[in-house]
Amino acid sequence: MALPALMAELVEEILLRLPPDEPEHLFRAGAVCKAWRRILFDDSGFRRRYCRFHRKHRPLLGYVHNVSLREGVQFVPTTTFLPPPPPAAASYSYRAIDCRHGRVLIDTSECGPPGFIVWDPTTGDQQHLRFPAHAQENLSSFTGAVLCAVDGCDHLDCHGGPFLVVCVGGRCTEGTHAVGVENTWASVYSSQAGAWSAQTSSIDYYVAAREPSLLIGDALYFAVCSTAILKYDLSRHGLSLIETPRTSYKSVPIDIDGGLGLVEPYRNWIYTWSQQLDDGANGVGGWLQHNVVKLETLIPTRRRVIWPPYNSDDVIRFVEGTDTVLFSLNNYYIDQGVFTLDLKSRKVRKVAETWHRHILPYTCFYTPDLAMGKQLSPR
Repeated sequence: MALPALMAELVEEILLRLPPDEPEHLFRAGAVCKAWRRILFDDSGFRRRYCRFHRKHRPLLGYVHNVSLREGVQFVPTTTFLPPPPPAAASYSYRAIDCRHGRVLIDTSECGPPGFIVWDPTTGDQQHLRFPAHAQENLSSFTGAVLCAVDGCDHLDCHGGPFLVVCVGGRCTEGTHAVGVENTWASVYSSQAGAWSAQTSSIDYYVAAREPSLLIGDALYFAVCSTAILKYDLSRHGLSLIETPRTSYKSVPIDIDGGLGLVEPYRNWIYTWSQQLDDGANGVGGWLQHNVVKLETLIPTRRRVIWPPYNSDDVIRFVEGTDTVLFSLNNYYIDQGVFTLDLKSRKVRKVAETWHRHILPYTCFYTPDLAMGKQLSPR
């Protein structure tokens, strides 16, 4: 006798437990029968339940790579997920500068009037923005960030919702071009209002061009040089400067248990720095360095050396919402390629054979209903 069919509730409990790090699992499950396909494709609530069930394991679907000035932006998958082609410029190139909540922020200023594109690789949606009117002239440096605009959102399923773009720019004060004397300001674009906010309070400091940001709570952090981080308070709309230890210029801000930290690659080591709070008026103390891992012990070496030289081509990026960093090695002594490192378990995984200089990790829950019936392209 044939076994009785499982109740839909039990099937859903089984499908919820498919691992999120490979979207192909859900797509294959959808091909089993019409009943399973109906749960995965037609039940809009399944995606929300699936995201909540795996909220501590946000899948890294790939990374966005700035190829060169003329070749533009590319998406490099680390799973079977393959999005629609990224925005392409007619001349020169676009440049990805930030990635968060399922969206990528692309700078278009190299090939026309200064502006941004907010691109969703999962749905293919693109929205074009012009720079704030007050930033059209005398803009000497800038960076930007994109984030979900929904209050209280858990950012597990932000596709198609309202978003914010924060532009932090600087212009040299009249008659001077020295580093450190720029007038730096911030302005926020709301997709709901369809407009930029007025220029916020400004400080005199130089802004490093187009480095990715870090979101912790209601604040964005931008690495502006090797000894400072620029903080933008989203609720108070204010800018401030945080002094950091003198590290390599490749160090980037990270979230360490809800607090601000740094991670840097240096001489085949990966270090982290944690900010130590004191009881002073400003609430900020010193910084403490931690040796996370020596890469030679986890990655096969090409050639043994006593003291490997510093490699300025190495790049590291923090994967927000996880304990993982994505780093790219162009290292003659260890290995070449792109790797992930879990900062707690110290597990390393190679995700690409080719070294890339400019990378932005892309995390997202990709489910069949988001694909809108499209077949998943093979790698």
